[in-house]
Amino acid sequence: MPFNITRSAQFLEKEILKLSDGSELAKSVVLDATDVASWPMDTTIPPGRTIVPAGTILKLSATNTTQYVKYNGTGRIEGILAHSVELLANATAGDEPAPMYWHTAVFATAAIVGFTNYASALASTLNTCKFE
Repeated sequence: MPFNITRSAQFLEKEILKLSDGSELAKSVVLDATDVASWPMDTTIPPGRTIVPAGTILKLSATNTTQYVKYNGTGRIEGILAHSVELLANATAGDEPAPMYWHTAVFATAAIVGFTNYASALASTLNTCKFE
C-alpha cells in the first residue's frame, strides 16, 4: 500500500476455484494501477473505489513489463487473479501485489471475468488448468 494512505473496505469474496486440493500454484504478481481504465469495476462498491474482482484474467502490461493488467484479447494470458484487490487508481504508487493462479488449478468458469469471451484462449494458454 502506498505510503501515508489508509483504506478500509468490506466486500464479499467469490470463490474462483471449483475444487482445491492444495496442488494449484499461486504466483505473487504486481497489478499496474496506472492503467485503471482497463480494470473491471465491481458495481457493489461505493464510487471512487477501484476493486479488481477475483477471477480477472491477467496479462503482462505493455508499458510496465514486470506488472500485470486485465487481459483484453491481445497479448498472452498469464493467469487469473486469485483474490479481489483494491487499487489506488491512476497512480504509480497504487500498484498492488496480488496472487495469481496460473498452473494446475480447477476453475469455476462462472466466476472468471469474461470467460465466455476468452474461453478458447484460456484453455490453450493455461493448458495445465481445468475449466468447469
